[in-house]
Amino acid sequence: MKNPIFGLALFMTLAISLAGCSTIPVLPVVTVENGALSGVRADGVYSFKGIPYAAPPTGELRWRAPRAAADWQGIRPATDYAPHCAQPLSKQAWFDQQPMSEDCLALNVWTPELQPGEPLPVMVWIHGGGYTLGSGNVARSNGAALAAQGVVLVSINYRLSVFGFMAHPAIEATQPEEVQGNFGLQDTVAALRWVRQNIAAFGGDPNRVTVFGESAGAGVVNALLVVPEAEGLFQRAISQSSSVGLAPDPYPDRRAGFLQPGHKGALQFAKRLDIDEAGSDADVAESLRAASMENMLAVITDNDRYTPVVDGVFLPDQVGALLRDGRQHRVDYITGGNSWEASLGRGIGGGFSPEFSAKLLTAAQKASLYPGLTGEVLEDAIFGDLIVHSGSTYVARQMSAAGLPVYRYYLSYLLDDRRGRQPGVAHADDIAYVMQTLDNEPDLESISARDREVGALLTAYWASFARTGNPNHEDAPQWPLFDSGSGMTLEISDSMQVHDGLFAERMNFHIQRGTDLMNGVRK
Repeated sequence: MKNPIFGLALFMTLAISLAGCSTIPVLPVVTVENGALSGVRADGVYSFKGIPYAAPPTGELRWRAPRAAADWQGIRPATDYAPHCAQPLSKQAWFDQQPMSEDCLALNVWTPELQPGEPLPVMVWIHGGGYTLGSGNVARSNGAALAAQGVVLVSINYRLSVFGFMAHPAIEATQPEEVQGNFGLQDTVAALRWVRQNIAAFGGDPNRVTVFGESAGAGVVNALLVVPEAEGLFQRAISQSSSVGLAPDPYPDRRAGFLQPGHKGALQFAKRLDIDEAGSDADVAESLRAASMENMLAVITDNDRYTPVVDGVFLPDQVGALLRDGRQHRVDYITGGNSWEASLGRGIGGGFSPEFSAKLLTAAQKASLYPGLTGEVLEDAIFGDLIVHSGSTYVARQMSAAGLPVYRYYLSYLLDDRRGRQPGVAHADDIAYVMQTLDNEPDLESISARDREVGALLTAYWASFARTGNPNHEDAPQWPLFDSGSGMTLEISDSMQVHDGLFAERMNFHIQRGTDLMNGVRK
């Protein structure tokens, strides 16, 4: 690795040479494994954007494990984001999806100090979007505010949709030594390896790394808990509104509950590209790699679902089973969800809707578990429990049973401007609280002082956890440890309160059903 002092020398040289030029900003420069980078300083925080952590996964590298990024000469500007990873254009997208490219394996870093007296804790953000949409570049989920709490913030991009999670039998046959279908997950591991090797140049502590994410990003976090290759790359984890825990992942060659085999979806996709499956595996693999990004995106349908697969090696088994068997990494853990997770299902509809979820329970079960709830309120409660809260509780119990420190939350504080428009805190609303990016929320006409207080509280909890493994800090309501017996959960609401076994009967019911499903798909 290059001498990290080189980066400081460049910074000092540039500062001296520009000392008399008031119109030219002094650019901070650091050196990482592949070369020197110049960033910017604004709002008291240094930022470096679009840093490649792996080679472009294009051509022969499409559907292969990430390879090392190439070195560069001179000082590489790191002032702009890299493109978003290739993804289908969707009405569900909450950001401008352009520009996009397959050449997207990059990350962004924000740090309050390049040379702190003591190395700073590191927080690696993994975006959500159903493994199909999203980006680490979005203003809602990154910026200076969290870094200003005394942490180094890293946001990453990873391969999505068919580029990140397609498991095609011809690809598998032509490279049997490589893992199949989990390329996006492998990207996150490669990014964490980059952090371990390079984050000290930004003032970060490679031995105090927290991975955190929301929705599918939180699913990645939960998967990383049991991915053998991720062991030792992080010491803490935060899972915000994840469905991964009990919900089964597909297998390449057989069904898992409602999910078809990964191979089946891949074969259907190739057929839409007019790629003849009657040819040799080598010919099919070559044709798939020769297809243009634009043509591939054009044939993806709304019904396609490309997610991590249980390949038996990189992801050895169902996440819930690995947790139950005590095969998780020894890390500190926060998990939780929001009061109106059903907003996600209301937006997607169909088989992933609150109406459909409610049909999975009998009238007697609804009356017993959800007394007094009717109509959409009942449907929304069932959806939230089924998709997020029961899985969150299950993972919390398994982590606690393994003797690991666990903290669980339930976010029900609704921003003042959304009251009367939303029945609760929607799926993904928590991101702007934690990142303190409420000013970037397009639907908010005003933000109250209390809104900002609650956002600052969550930010401080998260930063304290990254520093010490304990979210508690001065002048904040006490957040007790969760354990599998008591199930202590902090409700973040108008009046902060701790619940002993929040929705316990409902959680037990859904966890039992989820466990039965998980056991069934593993047979």
